[in-house]
Amino acid sequence: RVMEDSGLRLLSAVLCVCHTLLLNCPSVLSHSFRVEPLSVVQKQGSAVHLRCTARPATARISWLFQGQPLDPSHQSGVELSPGSLSLSSLQPALTGSYQCLAQSETGSIISRHARVRIADIERFAETHRRTFTVNKGETAFIECPLPRSNPPALPRFRIRGKWLEQSTDDHLILPSGNLQIVSVSSEHQGMYKCGAYNPLTRETQVEAHGTKLIVRDSEGPSPVRIIYPVTPRSLTVDQSGSLTLECVVSGSRSSKVKWIKDGAELSLNSKWMLLQSNLVLNDVQLSDGGHYCCSVLTDHGAVVSVNYTVNVLVQVSILQGLSDQAVTVGSSVRFTCAANGSPTPNITWLLNSAPLTTSPHLQIAGPSLHISSVMVQDQGIYQCLFDNGISSAQSTQSSVHPIQSDEGDELFRSIREGVIGETTGLPTERTSDQPTPEAPIIISPPQTHKPNMYDLEWRAGRDWGIPINAYFVKYRKVDDMGNVVGNWHTVRVPGSEKSLPLSELEPSSLYEVLMVARSAAGEGQPAMLTFRTGKGKNTVCILPIPEAPDRPTISMATESSVYVTWIPRANGGSPITAFRVEYKKQGRSGDWIIAADNISPLKLSVEVRNLEPGSTYRFRVIAMNNYGESPASATSRPYQVSLSSPPVSNRPITGPHISFTDAVSDTQIMLRWTYTPSSNNNTPIQGFYIYYRPTDSDNDSDYKRDVVEGFKFWHLIGQLQPETSYDIKMQCFNDGGESEYSNVMICETKGEKLKYRFFPADTPSQPGGLLYLIVGCVLGVMVLILLVFIVMCLWRNRQQNSLHSKCHFLV
Repeated sequence: RVMEDSGLRLLSAVLCVCHTLLLNCPSVLSHSFRVEPLSVVQKQGSAVHLRCTARPATARISWLFQGQPLDPSHQSGVELSPGSLSLSSLQPALTGSYQCLAQSETGSIISRHARVRIADIERFAETHRRTFTVNKGETAFIECPLPRSNPPALPRFRIRGKWLEQSTDDHLILPSGNLQIVSVSSEHQGMYKCGAYNPLTRETQVEAHGTKLIVRDSEGPSPVRIIYPVTPRSLTVDQSGSLTLECVVSGSRSSKVKWIKDGAELSLNSKWMLLQSNLVLNDVQLSDGGHYCCSVLTDHGAVVSVNYTVNVLVQVSILQGLSDQAVTVGSSVRFTCAANGSPTPNITWLLNSAPLTTSPHLQIAGPSLHISSVMVQDQGIYQCLFDNGISSAQSTQSSVHPIQSDEGDELFRSIREGVIGETTGLPTERTSDQPTPEAPIIISPPQTHKPNMYDLEWRAGRDWGIPINAYFVKYRKVDDMGNVVGNWHTVRVPGSEKSLPLSELEPSSLYEVLMVARSAAGEGQPAMLTFRTGKGKNTVCILPIPEAPDRPTISMATESSVYVTWIPRANGGSPITAFRVEYKKQGRSGDWIIAADNISPLKLSVEVRNLEPGSTYRFRVIAMNNYGESPASATSRPYQVSLSSPPVSNRPITGPHISFTDAVSDTQIMLRWTYTPSSNNNTPIQGFYIYYRPTDSDNDSDYKRDVVEGFKFWHLIGQLQPETSYDIKMQCFNDGGESEYSNVMICETKGEKLKYRFFPADTPSQPGGLLYLIVGCVLGVMVLILLVFIVMCLWRNRQQNSLHSKCHFLV
């Protein structure tokens, strides 16, 4: 019976020819990255960690630096460990592009680019001292060309010896670094110096020579004009970011400013807002790119204007990926891979991680790769790698499996003649006179606790010096009497692997397995195993996957988004590599929808956007490591998104941003934040609300609130519990109401310090303690008597000396 079922090579050919005929052919290779390295900007001297894991788990991981193999022994400061690359101290020689390379017996794949850069800031360009004279009541404008900085520098001004870091009612600091002073008065007169602050290095550069502002009494009406910019400008902005187009208007008579995009006047809303006469673009998308014009009507009825060209930078995303192909030798195959991004990304085609170039045999036309007259040498893993300088992305798992044409012809003849049936008894083909491999040695037990999965494991038999290329595994369901009740399932496994998970099995069922090894000499003798699956309940999971995270908590972020926050549990023995957040609308059946995937293991909170107003949602979280995914967490409490309401003009909309938290003791947390008045159109605020609650709480009523009045940007939260993690978020407020919530930060208080304990008097003393006390008292009394005796002797001796002197005097 074993010999009757040993025609595995022919069944494999059946599957691949079925794929060629556009039938359902399963992929025989599975190569992909579970975690790819991410680009990073860090201070010089800081540690940098890049992570990379791939499927299959047996793949060998190595790294490329600037496109060349990275050898840690020849590169100081580089350390490699399974799944990660570490730079102990970031230096200029270590900056550049890093890629992860995953290799196996069947091919190799390469990851996207991870660009490592050093945070720095240049000095201001040399300028001369400038002097401006402005009439009272007009608008003053001080230009500040910020130096190059990575990440971008934050502008600030030193005015009459004091630093101004945030906009105020009359001083408007624009994102470009320029300063706009509305309705100047004599109080604004003085020296202004421009500064640039790098938020990562915390370094501030100040221009050498400032600008002196002189305010004079108005001698008459000044003409309406645009004082900045005076020439057309071109700006770039990242997708989903914000951008301010400056249009500074000065003159004695107010005039309405109009903004026009691509020839059509803009209607102001939450997307396009006016900040004085400047246009603020929020949540910029690719469609927001184009030509903008600021126009204003002068006293004489003429129109003056200034033009902007806005280019939106979009990270690369794969639109159409690759899929496996199985073709006969001599035929042709075509791959198509498409991606989106701005600037338009360049594409590189790779075979087993090596770049391909156009040749008569292989034609590359942008997103299309055509291979004519496929040869055995064309077998491998193909990739398309996109890069636009902003980011990169790749698509993989596209493999070519050439089938010998005579092998296919023989298969078709067998099908036509009805040779292939329930069993396949064709003899094993020999490709040489050399001995074929011995049967694999199956070492997995005949029973599993899992109801729908079995881990098949084996050792290779003797290969007689000829490496094993692949294993073919067949399995099907049988009843307790050995009668066949299911069809064969066939899987090809690379020769380097020694295990295979069989999935989608039925609980409490009997299965038989048949497998052979194949080398260049041909297919060897088969090995056979019968195993039984476990019952549907009391399942024991032996894979070291993470435990399900705790039930997530939900808090409001904006009117259409929420913050989902969670706490992970045990990682199963392997570090957690990522999280995934899913959601489902209340009252609807169907699958859970992925809200955010591949979330860094360092993040325990994520914002879920674009939720429907008035709808109710539930959320859950899944943890992942190198061995698989955890069960889903318990679903969150239902959260209803509030119905959209028209904005209140005098209420602040954008909240502060929490930039720093630190546990200073076991009961106190230090909190620092930033707030940009220009983000709220300079709407006055009265202070800030600080909300905090234990992270393990899912009840909004557990939040406590501290109130900070005025423009203060730090606060010490007290009366907390030791060694307790807290969720912290903020709002700003005024008489019109509260702003949206800030970002959520998680901080844990320190452990309670050990305090000295004093035992009460009735605490039993150690043996001999009373004796020591008596001896101590006696010695103390004796020392006291001795001191008194010495004092008396000294006094008496003094009296005798005095008497002796008197006697001599009398004589």
